This record gives sequence, structure tokens and C-alpha cells, in this order.
Amino acid sequence: MSASSSTPLNTNADALWFAPAQLLRLFGSSPVAMAYWGHDQRLRLATPQWCEWFGIPSTGVAGQLLTEALPAAFLETHRDTLQAAALGQRQQFDASKTDAHGVTAWRRISLSPYIWQGKASRKTADGVLMLMQDCTAEYHARAEATVLHAQLAALSSTEQERTEEKGELLKLRTLLDWRTAMLAEHSDMLQLLSHEIRQPLNNASAAMQATMKAIADLHLEQATPASKALLRAEHVLQQVIGTLDNTLAAGTILAVGGKAGASTDTDLPTLINLVLHDIAADNRPRIQVVWDADVRTVQLHPALMRLTIRNLLNNALNYAPADTPVLLRIAESDDPLALIIEVIDQGPGISEELRPRLFEKGSRGAEHRHRAGAGLGLFIVRSVVQLHQGMVQALPREPHGTIMRLELPQGLDD
Repeated sequence: MSASSSTPLNTNADALWFAPAQLLRLFGSSPVAMAYWGHDQRLRLATPQWCEWFGIPSTGVAGQLLTEALPAAFLETHRDTLQAAALGQRQQFDASKTDAHGVTAWRRISLSPYIWQGKASRKTADGVLMLMQDCTAEYHARAEATVLHAQLAALSSTEQERTEEKGELLKLRTLLDWRTAMLAEHSDMLQLLSHEIRQPLNNASAAMQATMKAIADLHLEQATPASKALLRAEHVLQQVIGTLDNTLAAGTILAVGGKAGASTDTDLPTLINLVLHDIAADNRPRIQVVWDADVRTVQLHPALMRLTIRNLLNNALNYAPADTPVLLRIAESDDPLALIIEVIDQGPGISEELRPRLFEKGSRGAEHRHRAGAGLGLFIVRSVVQLHQGMVQALPREPHGTIMRLELPQGLDD
């Protein structure tokens, strides 16, 4: 097909990223409730699950102002939170509703602002992603645990009561065992949910990369704006994928109480190649892999370690100057026997104010509060390293920059 007979390329970034028919096909069949609106407060995308929660029709919602789509009571209650997200500040809160039968459901709502890298000086976000996670089971579990602990305390108040209520204590222990089994099932469901959400996102990312390659092969000067817009859309997709992965990983780790299944024999070069594939295509050339180890097979939890290394690389790429390389160094030690992974950048380093809370959930330096993301990256890194009985360190690099160093013991009995 010649260029003159082709459909004109739409170079508007919002139009490319938020094509309702395509995205609703990607997300409509998944269990996630999500919406995205631009800096003009108009909805670009809302899944049917999101519309169902707020009791609004799913047709014709795109293009509506938030004040038109969302219930007035919700807007009034969370007005300050929505305004803070519009100013680029990540927000999270829980909301509930009760149906006609008196059954209450809870949702954990995360508002992740997005600011395009080229507009870092803006005071407002280019858009806000709202992700809703069902946390009803968590509230029910808390209520059940409160009742159980109260009952246990009452039954243990005197020796005579403990004797008389021995049968009741046995029942309570049975209930606690049941709760443990439910938590394990919850972890399995999180893993399933992770697959169901990530698959359409990965499909969309692959389609965008294929479209960018096709446009580049045309060698048309007028196609440059469209390529840049598609590249921006891919960055947004990678940001959403990272936020979802970190949120689900945090939920999995917390649900199992900081425990995970046994490590498995993992081919290290394959794992590193998968991590590099996870990085946005235009950022991959900045990463230089240095192998200072002969080891090929290691004992790891491959999925969690893949997410961990990706978080460290994305942090280095985001905070270091765009024209500087990021080193991924693989090494080993014999005493003790351990795998060493280092991510080395030439960024500004870590401020003394941030260093004591660097690995806490949601921690950010004052100068980076407007960056996109949920602030879970380094929290996930520390949690995963602890699962491996290892250690993570943030070391200064001379003359400037940071070395994020992971020590992962090998040869341990699981």
C-alpha cells in the first residue's frame, strides 16, 4: 500500500495510547478494575469492572469529566486525595460499599500519576492511573482474627476455664489452621491474577514495538511524530506493568508471611536475558552486562529475582543522566559461597535524608516525589533478598553514582 492511500497516522499521544475499542478488548475480559484520565480530568479508559463498582454505564464513559462520571459522595469524600494525584503525588486508600443485602465489599484504590520524562518540570501530572484491588477478604480476615483472639483470651483467663473449654480451644485451633490454608490459597490466586493482568499488557507492548518497527521501515519523515508518540505509549505500558508486578509481588510476600517456596536450579544467563527483555526497548542499549563469574546454574526463585533485578535496573536508568551507561555486574564469592549481583549507575547518589528509609514501602526522596510509580521497587528488592537469606546494600560510587549490591547465598538447605 502506498503512503498516499494509507490511513493518516494520528500523532496525538493520547489517541494512540487510549484507543477505547482496542484497550477494552485487552482489559475487558480480565478481572482488574482500572481507569485512566488525562490532565484535563477527562476519562480516556474505564474497564467494565471499574464502571460496575461505581454504578455507572460502561458505554460512553470515555471522554466524560470525572465530576460527571464519579458519584458526588465519592468525589466529596476523596476530593483532597484526587487533587493530590493530579499534582503528581502517589495516593492509596481503601473504599467500601454495601449492597441491598447488607454485604460490604472493600477495594484498595491506588492512584499512580504519570509525568512524561520530557516534562519533568511540570507541576501537574499528564495523567492518573486508578487501579482497584479487591481487599474484602483482608477485612474479613481481620474481623475473624479479632474475634478469634478475643475468644482465645477469654478462654485462657483462668485455669478452670481452660479445662472447661478445652473442646472450644480445639475448634479455634482448627479455625486458625483453616485461615492458614486460606492464606495459601490467596497466594495462589494472586499468582493467577498476575498472569491474567500482565498478559494483555505484554501483548499491547509487543504490538506497539512491532508497529514502531514497521513505521521505521517506511523511512517516512512525516512518521517521526507518530513513532515518538508510540514510544511514549510503550513507556506508559512498561510503567503500568512494573506497578502491577510490584503490587502483586508485595501482596504475595505479605500474604505468605515473608516465606516462599523452595529455590530452584536456575540458568543465570537465561534469567539475565529475560530481565533485559523486560526493559523498554530504547533503554536497553544503555545497559552493559559484565560477567565476572563462570557460574551458569544458581539456586534462586527465578520469577521474584527477575522482578528484583528489573527494579534495580529501572531505578538506575530513571535517576542517572540519560547519556550515561548502567552496568549490570555478575560475580561470585567462595567464602561464603554466594552469587553477587551489582547494578552500578552514574546518577546523583542517595541523599543522607533518604538513606535510613531507602528500602521502606513508599519511600522517595523529596526531589523525586512527582515521578511515576508506587514506591514499591526497593521494598520488593529487600523482601526478595530476605527470602533468599541474603543481603542488599546501597554503596556510594566514586566520583558519583550508586552501587546496588545483592549477596545471595548458595548451597543452603531450603
